[in-house]
Amino acid sequence: MIFQIGAISFLNTVPLIEWFETEEGRGHALLRVLPSQLTGILRRGEAHVGLLPVAEVLRGHTDGILAGTGIACRGEADSVKVFCAESLAELTRIRADRGSRSSVALLRILLKEMFGISPAITEMIPDAGMVPAAGEGLLIIGDRCFEYERALSRPGREGVRGWDLGKLWLDLTGLPFVFAAWALAPGFLAEYGRPRAAELKGVLNRARDYGLSRIGSLAQRAAAEGQLGVGGEANPAAVKAYLEKSLRYRLGAEDLAGMKRFQELGRAHGLFPELPFPAVI
Repeated sequence: MIFQIGAISFLNTVPLIEWFETEEGRGHALLRVLPSQLTGILRRGEAHVGLLPVAEVLRGHTDGILAGTGIACRGEADSVKVFCAESLAELTRIRADRGSRSSVALLRILLKEMFGISPAITEMIPDAGMVPAAGEGLLIIGDRCFEYERALSRPGREGVRGWDLGKLWLDLTGLPFVFAAWALAPGFLAEYGRPRAAELKGVLNRARDYGLSRIGSLAQRAAAEGQLGVGGEANPAAVKAYLEKSLRYRLGAEDLAGMKRFQELGRAHGLFPELPFPAVI
């Protein structure tokens, strides 16, 4: 079967989708869309599966998740941080990257559970020139997080530091945090059945293994294209460290436990509906 696969073109997705550029992988259809479009293409049946942010998975926008592959961290993720000049306990407001739905939910949980606070959160488009005001935090994710971290050496930012949400989650729960999982389109199982879902899972796991076996060359290419890595450094070693150490792409029982804990805490804080945990295939 030819599968239609929805994904986004961020640095952290490269190890999972590079295989689809090979002769064999081009037998399937890779749809590169904006993060905000992923849920829509699944619901409209324009893709069989999508690399869906965990918050959208837990809000019921899927027929289930395919085990084994996703994007997670166990400790520092290095690309999901809240920047501020105070301690987190003193924050009264957050300006959040508009593409950070899962990270916003994670930050709300962390601040409430660890410090008992619920700062007001508004959306913004991150810019490396931003400086947090008194009592304010800037939640920045992905490639822009690296850009902002690199700019911290500029004058006027003395005392501003980044707090890694992956590390805070591990401190709170002792579990990994899953940022995204391969999620089946609603109605997939009714139309195609579990055998086709298992076949699709095999395709995605094969793509993962292909990408992970080539992390060094992928990092070299990304750095040559101007991508930044850990600490905002612009070199292949920093990019490789991000793809190889900061993130984990093979997901197991502990990662699923982290997702379930995120759902439990999200429900407790009114962030997720009272739905059962998605089917795992």
